[in-house]
Amino acid sequence: MERVYYIDHVSNDDINALSLKLNSMQEVSHIKINKDSISFNCARPDNIQNYLDESKMDYVLQEMVNRKKREYVSNQAKVEKIFMFTNLESEKDAHEIQNILSKYSVYENVQLDFQNKLLTLTTSAKALPRISRIVENVNPEIQVEQWKKPFKSQDLFNEKYVQKYARIALLCVGIALGLVTFGDTSFLTYVGWMIALLICNEKVLVEAKRDLQLKNYLSENNIFLLACFMGWIYGAFIEALVVSIMYQAGKQLIMQVTQWSMEKIDDLVAHQNLGRRLRKGKEEMIPLGNFDIGDVIVINEGETIPLGGKIIKGNAKLDVYAIDGSDVCIKSKIGNEVYSGTVVTEGYLHVKTTALYEDSAMSKVLDIAMNAPMSSSHTEKIIFKVSDVYSKALIIVGLVCCVVLPLINLTDNLKYMYLGIIMLTVSGSFAYVQGASFTLLAGIAKAFSKKIAIKENSGLDDLNTCTTIIYDRFDGIETTEEEMDLFEKIKGLHKSLIIFNDGPVDLENDEYTIYNNYSVEQKLKVMDKTLVAGPVAYIGDCDKDIALLQKASVAISRGGVHNEKVQRNSDIMLTDSNFDTIIDLLKIARKQKSINIGNTFIGIVISLLVVLLAVISFISWWVACLIYILESILVLLNSQNIVRM
Repeated sequence: MERVYYIDHVSNDDINALSLKLNSMQEVSHIKINKDSISFNCARPDNIQNYLDESKMDYVLQEMVNRKKREYVSNQAKVEKIFMFTNLESEKDAHEIQNILSKYSVYENVQLDFQNKLLTLTTSAKALPRISRIVENVNPEIQVEQWKKPFKSQDLFNEKYVQKYARIALLCVGIALGLVTFGDTSFLTYVGWMIALLICNEKVLVEAKRDLQLKNYLSENNIFLLACFMGWIYGAFIEALVVSIMYQAGKQLIMQVTQWSMEKIDDLVAHQNLGRRLRKGKEEMIPLGNFDIGDVIVINEGETIPLGGKIIKGNAKLDVYAIDGSDVCIKSKIGNEVYSGTVVTEGYLHVKTTALYEDSAMSKVLDIAMNAPMSSSHTEKIIFKVSDVYSKALIIVGLVCCVVLPLINLTDNLKYMYLGIIMLTVSGSFAYVQGASFTLLAGIAKAFSKKIAIKENSGLDDLNTCTTIIYDRFDGIETTEEEMDLFEKIKGLHKSLIIFNDGPVDLENDEYTIYNNYSVEQKLKVMDKTLVAGPVAYIGDCDKDIALLQKASVAISRGGVHNEKVQRNSDIMLTDSNFDTIIDLLKIARKQKSINIGNTFIGIVISLLVVLLAVISFISWWVACLIYILESILVLLNSQNIVRM
């Protein structure tokens, strides 16, 4: 069974080589390349781990387990590792090091022999960098190094380049053979150009083989190879070779545009995954996953506390809205515990961490935002279905033109083969399917940049279908001008609004339906009646609203990121008390849907136009391929509009 795996914090120098290696491995599929990370599905992760170890790349393979990224640990790869200490003079320091390491799930059988200054543990992970950081936090004077056995290395330079030059030579032989016999076409002409096409399309053949193993018979790679084969039969040898080169160059260009687009998404959320660590009197920005227990994190005014711990320095006002929905700020005190998700509204804090990032509430919220794209929304499923039907229709018509009509009458119908080749080439649904996936990812990232966590892709998508929004006000809080402005803006988005008011003063307004001081049971009855007319989005806050969150078509919670019941029963979580956040959410949902529809329209219209031009013999095969590549790029660029909104 394939699972989702991640390699994060990849350097610019390594990301291309690593992505190409993964792409060549048959056990790897659904590769997504981000700015500094790669995600993929894999049936045999041990092979990936072995490659990382053998290539000496200092990267950690992580897997998705229960919506959380965890370091991949292979039972087969677990080995005992031994570390030696120098300057370890205190038995207290030794016990502290052992206790901290024992809290990490990737390390087993942790034993520290203080007398012999030896640490032994069982793991498949690369342990030295983290152990060095932990030891430095305990006592900067202590040094640690790993004891290693000698190992042999293999030099694959000659083998690699001999194979490369052999392919180039074979390609030249094939092209030369085809050109020499081109004037008097014979069996050798077809053999020469077939050799050239096979060498030129080697990567496509590998990918097509993998698609066949996955029973994806109508994949874009398979259909493109079919088009090239038909072009070879038709006798368009040189054009088939040119189209093959264009197609693969176009895929590389599309990958670059995709990576550039993903960088824009990463920029929206990257700052949420970084923290300012204080070490030796200097501050450094590092990924939150690299923080160890006992590190000191600095949080300045306006920033969110990402890791729980104890305040050791600073004076600040803290907004705990994200934790329990409270609208009241509290003052910090040295020695007090603080929780991830708390916002420093004034002042600054130095916090000594007592928990790892993977255990923090904010990491769960970030995981919700970053992993939602793994599922498909209702709109995405419709786009996939439409594109699938449209692509299959073009493939069927293309095969009829390429195979059936020539078999009926080769002399009169041979001209239709060229039309069929063009149809097969532009039948791929990559453009708008890729655009739909990117738009969904961009929408979730844009929402998260506005302090909105989308639990599932369907959260934004279903929000568009809701005809009514039920807004449950904070208990005991008087209505403000900003809140009344929120009601007016919701009305401007053509949504019916129902207000549950539990405030100290009853509300009256003829423009809205208002229920003052209703019990939970009464609110549920109101929601039942409203659901008869159509889907309902409910905006609530804490424990008392769980029943209403469960019943709503789209459940939107304010605060409560540390409350597992609120997390479990919410489709969307708002971690910002700003009323404009709700309007931002509705606008992002609407923009996402309009871009998806627009991209599908662009893809279908352009490919239909290419087919129409091919019917009237006004377009060449290579031009059709070029238009198809440009169409894919146009769709990806259009999807970026949600990032720029």
